[in-house]
Amino acid sequence: MEIEATIEGMQRIAIHGSPYVRIFYSLDDDREMILQAQLPDEAVDAGIDVGDRVRLTVLLRTVMEVRRIPVSG
Repeated sequence: MEIEATIEGMQRIAIHGSPYVRIFYSLDDDREMILQAQLPDEAVDAGIDVGDRVRLTVLLRTVMEVRRIPVSG
């Protein structure tokens, strides 16, 4: 399942020497609730920053990847 969200914060971390990204995001239907996910670095598009609109791929309520939504215009 794919869900659109807005990045509210990011934290780059290393776990046993491997790069991970902890993202904080909000969904369109409840911008006040901040959710978080922790993913390996390769599961997150490079250059994503706070405020960006993204598409989350979710499987069994777990975020599997984060991809930037192309800006049209």
